Amino acid sequence: MNEQKNLSMKQQLKLLLKVQEYDSKLLELDMRKSFFPDLLTQLKTEMEKLKEEYETKKNRLTEVKKEIDFLEIELEENEKKLKSSQERLSTVSTNKEYDAVQLEIQTLEEKIADTEQRSIVLLDEQSSLEKEVAELEEKVKNTIERNKAQIEEIEKNSSEIDGLIEKIREERDEIASQISRPLLSKYRQIRKGRQGVAVVPIVDRACGGCRQALPPQKIQDIRAGKLTICENCGRIIVELETLDD
Repeated sequence: MNEQKNLSMKQQLKLLLKVQEYDSKLLELDMRKSFFPDLLTQLKTEMEKLKEEYETKKNRLTEVKKEIDFLEIELEENEKKLKSSQERLSTVSTNKEYDAVQLEIQTLEEKIADTEQRSIVLLDEQSSLEKEVAELEEKVKNTIERNKAQIEEIEKNSSEIDGLIEKIREERDEIASQISRPLLSKYRQIRKGRQGVAVVPIVDRACGGCRQALPPQKIQDIRAGKLTICENCGRIIVELETLDD
């Protein structure tokens, strides 16, 4: 940084306006960058949720297929048992045996009916899941491709903004180093309470910050380069035309 020079108040106020311009740019860049973390989180969350949904559907499809295979085996076994029981029915010699075989046949027929009904339900679910899994697989692929491109672009923009912020801050600090510490301290104090605007010009013989009319003597003081604070809004008032004198 440059060592502070013995600059007039008018010269310092001119520099202070430049510092304010740099601070406004820095604030704008910080605000732009502040949206990036949420955007990145949204993009990553969207990908994770889709992948999670895809895995859930895919796992359920695997379970359904396994259950269908199991039911096919169970159905085949019960059909064999039913055929065996039906054949045995013609060979029984007592009513008690007959009733027992009949009950066995009835039980097997009910089991077979339940298994067939369950298989129908599962086959419908399998068909729906296969369609959903295929659609989700494509959606996951496209979303990841799109979101990763956006994430790369955001990270690139963030890096560029970081570089720009660093450059602007260096230039800002270089100018600020030429201004007296009390004036800079006053500027920072005002800026905090006035939405980033601490120095304003005269506009139609009034304060450019709050539009409070200025007495003729105040205007003369401002034109003469005296540090003048608005009694209404507390901002530093300058006349742009006279700062170049």
